[in-house]
Amino acid sequence: MKLYIYFFITLFFFNCHKKETAKNVINQYELRAKANSKIQYDITLIDSFSLNDVWNRTGQVLIEKTKNDTLFGMSFFVESYSFEISYLYDNYKSFEISNRDGNYELVSSYGFLGSPGGQLIIEEIFGLDSFYKTVNLVDYEDEYQLQFTFENDTTFQINNIQKIININKTTFSPSKIKITLEKLGERTSKTFLISKVLVNDKVTKFIDNKKNGLLELDIINSQSFNKISMVGTQFKTNNLPNLWNDEPLVISENFPALINFWEVWCSPCIKSLPKLKYLQNKYNDKISVIGISTESPEKSKRMLLSKKVDYINLKGTEKTLQDYNINSFPTYFLVDKNGIIIKEYSSYSDAIETDIKAL
Repeated sequence: MKLYIYFFITLFFFNCHKKETAKNVINQYELRAKANSKIQYDITLIDSFSLNDVWNRTGQVLIEKTKNDTLFGMSFFVESYSFEISYLYDNYKSFEISNRDGNYELVSSYGFLGSPGGQLIIEEIFGLDSFYKTVNLVDYEDEYQLQFTFENDTTFQINNIQKIININKTTFSPSKIKITLEKLGERTSKTFLISKVLVNDKVTKFIDNKKNGLLELDIINSQSFNKISMVGTQFKTNNLPNLWNDEPLVISENFPALINFWEVWCSPCIKSLPKLKYLQNKYNDKISVIGISTESPEKSKRMLLSKKVDYINLKGTEKTLQDYNINSFPTYFLVDKNGIIIKEYSSYSDAIETDIKAL
C-alpha cells in the first residue's frame, strides 16, 4: 500500500512539473529569439481575403541582425520563388535582383519591407507580442500553440485581431503563424508556414556573399529613386470627382490649399487625419485642406467617417500620382492662391502649420 501511495505521489508531482504555462513558453521563446544573430528559413505566405481572393507566395529568407542599422536593425536576403526575384538589404541600401535576367536595380529602402520579398520576413523571429489582451496555451506532442487576442485598433479601424503561433518544441522556432483580423468590414487572414529553420552557426548562407554576387550581374540604369521636388511648379489637376458624390471639383477655386495624397493602408496617413482636420477647422477661412486617394472609395469613406473627417476628399488616379511624382505616402503640397506649389512634405510635422501661418 505504501509503495502504491509513493508511486502515485511521484507521478502526480512529475506531471505537475511537466505542465507548461503560456508565460513559461513565451519566456523560453524570447530567450531563444534574443540569442539568434543569424536566421535562415523557408516560408510559404498565404493571404486570404473575404472576397475569396487568395495569394500564395513562397521563398527562402536569410537574416543577419545588425545593431548599428537604425532603419530595420538587420540585413536580409530573400529569394522569392513566386516572382523569380531576390531582395537584398544591407547597410541602408536595397536591391531588387532578377533571377531570370541576371541583373539588379538599386531601389528606395522606404517601404522595402512591404515589397513581395520583405513580406516574407516574419517579425516573430525576433520575439513575441508583449501587448496582448489574452493568451492561451495548447500543449501538443511536438509543438506548443500560443493563441493571442488583441484589443481593437481604433487608429486604423482594425477589429477582432487574433494570432495563433505554433512553436516547435525541439528548436523553439515558429512553424506556423496565422493572423486574422477585420479591417473596414473586410475579414482577412495571413498564414506563414515556416520550415527548415537554421540559426547562428547552422546558417549556411551569408549576406556578404550575396552582396558580392552583385558584381557578376548587370545593373539597370533606372531613373533615380530620389524624389523629384515639385516645389515651384503649377498644380494643374482639376475636375477630380468628389469622393462622396462623384461631382467634379475645380480644385483651383479652393486655392490656397494644403493637398494631402494618402491611402487607407498607409499608417502615417491615418495618424495625420485628425491633425489635418484640426488645421481645416482652425484656418477654415484662410486655406482649404484637400485629400486625394486612389484607394477603394468605400474603404476611404469608412476610414474618413470613423475619424469624423469632413474636409474635401477626392478620387485620384494612377495618372494623378504620376503627374506629381507621388512615390511615397503621405505626401503634402502647400499651394498658394495662384496654384504654385510652395512647400512639399513627406511626413506630417509642425512645420506645416508654421508654413500655413506664413502663407
